Amino acid sequence: MSYRRFRFKHKETIVTILAEDEQYYKIAVDAILKARKEIENAIEKDPYFYATLEPMDCDGEIVGRMCQASKLANVGPMATVAGVIAQYAVEKMVEAGANFAVVDNGGDIAMFLDRPITVGVFTYSTTLSFKIDEEGFYAVCTSSGTIGHSISFGFADASTIFAKDACIADAFATALGNMIGLDFGGEEIERTLKDFWNYAKDHIDGALVIKGDVIGFAGKIPKLAKADVKPELITRG
Repeated sequence: MSYRRFRFKHKETIVTILAEDEQYYKIAVDAILKARKEIENAIEKDPYFYATLEPMDCDGEIVGRMCQASKLANVGPMATVAGVIAQYAVEKMVEAGANFAVVDNGGDIAMFLDRPITVGVFTYSTTLSFKIDEEGFYAVCTSSGTIGHSISFGFADASTIFAKDACIADAFATALGNMIGLDFGGEEIERTLKDFWNYAKDHIDGALVIKGDVIGFAGKIPKLAKADVKPELITRG
């Protein structure tokens, strides 16, 4: 069965949604708005939640997940915001009966799959496409120190995490990106990925770093796939 592509924008949230039917798109939008509202309320109640770059304790259906994931990766809870919104929207689509659901929130992608799809990781120097043939929940989340609006203290063109949950993947993508120094070459990236994998491997499937013409990976990475790059399909502001 084919699927339809939808775009939705609300404040800072800019998403692409793939769904078999418009009813699931509407469910995704409702979930995105609900998740954003809980996050906005948490920020209003405690501005430290928004500003901190360290893990913290918090409660709530959405912000509780953010804080739990940020503790695993040792980053601030807002490092998970795009991933948790995408993940929550996909989960609500599945609860409503969707067999296929994809929410790309600015490069942080949550999925529930019943068929293979191709996902691209774009940088100014390199574009890689991966065939995702996992069934059920899967996530591909990317942080960058050179592209987009991600807050990163590193210099990776892309630090990408493959996992089952986009909230967790988003947190670890930020953590990995923060570890990539300005002058890192192949040896430094290989060593950093080894150290990163030692503490992340229990929570994610695989990790990828792109910096200039250097590409490094750890863990289980989906198969590379040939694909025509269509810039107009990239979810961005």
